[in-house]
Amino acid sequence: MKKLFNHFICRFIPNRTTRNRVRFLLDNKQYVNKCIKYIKSLGDFHNIKKIVGHGSRNLVVSVDNKYVFKFPGHGNGYEKALREKRITDAMRKISPFNIPDMEILDFDGVTVRKYSYVGGINLEYFHPKKIPHDIESKIAKQLAKFLYVIGQSDLPEIRDLKPNKNAKPSILYGWCQNDIKYNFMMDEKTFDIIAIIDWEEAGFNDFCHLFTFEKNYRSLISAVLREYLDLYTENQNRKLPTSKKRTAKK
Repeated sequence: MKKLFNHFICRFIPNRTTRNRVRFLLDNKQYVNKCIKYIKSLGDFHNIKKIVGHGSRNLVVSVDNKYVFKFPGHGNGYEKALREKRITDAMRKISPFNIPDMEILDFDGVTVRKYSYVGGINLEYFHPKKIPHDIESKIAKQLAKFLYVIGQSDLPEIRDLKPNKNAKPSILYGWCQNDIKYNFMMDEKTFDIIAIIDWEEAGFNDFCHLFTFEKNYRSLISAVLREYLDLYTENQNRKLPTSKKRTAKK
């Protein structure tokens, strides 16, 4: 009866994403309250914001602009959390931008991910078709640099997480955050990227898919691709012997 009532309420929410998130909070009210109680047991927190993660897979709770806690929507979540921590700990050493610290906690048999809070704005701040050209160019160059540096890395401490440990980075192929769209945070005044968050989907794979999301952002994504290809070509040419460079120019 409770779920039926929740379903009835959610029918009046037109946006699908919002509807699914509200349904998650209603259907899992007891679990959500239990999670909030656990967070309050960790410190004297006041400003607590509940957010449902993409696909309603996680309950995300922001606390006092200091920490972010992520609770799994289903299951224990330990393997995913451990994998994310290994990747972020490794990538933090080479990333051009900050990757928030992550700690794994145990909450009554459930694995909780605790992150340092990151402020700023993300792509949701902009109307898709109204990003000023100079800002678009600045964002594109930063994202391209990030994709190139991370994608060309082959860190030994996470080599076993690759589908094939002998696979080598190449053009549009390598380590990738895989869900970057709304997960790069920028300074609101300068539009400098200050952090890349949410590495749960990270992997060593083809990342052409990053350049196909939402046609409304096509201009920005095209700019990122151009910048990335320029970076890749420039650095590949630097690696070539002098004789091969001359041949390539001809």
